[in-house]
This record gives sequence, C-alpha cells and structure tokens, in this order.
Amino acid sequence: MPKLTKLTRQVTTRQAASHCQVAIQTLKRWIELGSLRAIRTPGGHHRIEVEEFQRFLREQGLPPYLRPPLEEARILIVDDDHAVIDLLIEALAKDPRAFKLETATDGFEALVKVGFFKPALLILDVSMPGMDGIEVCRRLKTQPETRAIKILGITGLPEKVSALMNAGADGCLEKPSTLAKLQSEVDRLLSTRVL
Repeated sequence: MPKLTKLTRQVTTRQAASHCQVAIQTLKRWIELGSLRAIRTPGGHHRIEVEEFQRFLREQGLPPYLRPPLEEARILIVDDDHAVIDLLIEALAKDPRAFKLETATDGFEALVKVGFFKPALLILDVSMPGMDGIEVCRRLKTQPETRAIKILGITGLPEKVSALMNAGADGCLEKPSTLAKLQSEVDRLLSTRVL
C-alpha cells in the first residue's frame, strides 16, 4: 500500500464538515472553541490532521473517517483455475476505476507478486495445490508490511470459510457466487480502509 503523503494525512474543513454532516461554519466553530484542533495554512485555510480528526470523531461517537475509494487500485487475483481467473479479469476490467490487475496461479507465486505488485486487494482461491489460500492469508496478515492488504477469499468448500477468516481474511465468497456479490465485496473492501 502506498504511504500517505503529508497532504493526504490532512482533512480540509469541507471534507470534515461533509463527513460530520454539518455546515462548514459549524465545523469552524468547533475549531474556534478548541474542540477540534486545526492547522492554519499560509493562505488562511484550516487543515485538520487525520489523527486529530479521528480522535474528535471517537469522542463525539461518530463513524471514523475513511479513505475515499481508490482510483486505479491494484488487485491480485490468485486461483489455480484459469477459467476463474479469466472470469474475474473480465468482470473487474469493466469497472470504471480502471483497476490494475495481476494474476498468480498458486500460493508461492502470489507471495512473490505481492512483493513487487503491491496490491490493495487480493482475491484468493482458498483451495490450491501446494500452498493454499489459508496459508497465504496467514503469512500476509502476520507481516507488518503486508497486513493492510485486503483479502477476499473465494471457495467452493463452505467448511473452509471459518479457517480462512481465522487466518485474517477480510471477506469470503462461496462458489458459485454472482458478479454482483463480487463487485459489492470489492467495493466494500477498497472503500473502507481507515486512514
């Protein structure tokens, strides 16, 4: 996952007001009263550090500020069935966000490709020869540099779902599944990454 720059680690008053569903003037009043700490730019605008905004939201009982959906997010599709890979590529290639797609046909290849492709999301077959999806998930979720990668498992064996989720997966679809369910899970996982 790319590191956040200084700019993306700050929230504008417009973004903060929109998230809180209040007028910008209300948000500025919170800043003036000291309830919400902000930085004043040389141009006279306020910027709120994301960590400070998250603190304020927790204290007010509001939902956390989420990163907007990623443009050109990288998705790694891992499956030993080439027909499934082709189906997933066809479905995801139609998305207006123009995902960057890469594939792997086994767990070992997946781990290698994670290193240089740096996906935001892994769509991972649970049952593969050699290293299965559960082990791939376990390895990625226990390493600090890969733990933030979202993992969506896919399996035709319902009894493996709990093992995959226990290994740290962020979601799982059972085969057969619809493209609408796949799209819904991809949207959920790519748009709910907390800053």
